[in-house]
Amino acid sequence: MTIAAMITNLSLLNATVLTSTRMPSTMAEDGYLPAAFSALHPRYGTPWIAIIVSSMIYALLAQKTMVQLLTVYVWLRIGVTILTVLARIPWGHAGLLYVIVAPLVMSVVALVGSDPFARKWGPIPVLLGPVMYGGMKMMRKGRKEIRK
Repeated sequence: MTIAAMITNLSLLNATVLTSTRMPSTMAEDGYLPAAFSALHPRYGTPWIAIIVSSMIYALLAQKTMVQLLTVYVWLRIGVTILTVLARIPWGHAGLLYVIVAPLVMSVVALVGSDPFARKWGPIPVLLGPVMYGGMKMMRKGRKEIRK
């Protein structure tokens, strides 16, 4: 039974690495991440830089507890929400309310049971959200000016 559980965990890890590395690769193709993430391996045709970077992030996150990982997820979700608010939101005020309130409720619940690590490092992704948005907006503006 233990061997079956180990094989299952390896299969899940492999599936996670293979599917989640395609997101940065696609985002790089669309101009949301540096173009290096979309570089394909000459022999295998895989986004090898995205796979290596994602694997390093997984290795760093594997050292954390489940509560810490959930807190990191919530803080990242808040950062994504800030980016979403800065962009166009469908459904008017109802959509705006949803993308702001849901992550805030999740963050309050997570912070109630979180540890000092989460309270110390959690706000960083939230603060990086608007900075990344501004940087990406400037990069797109620069690309449009180059094309003209």
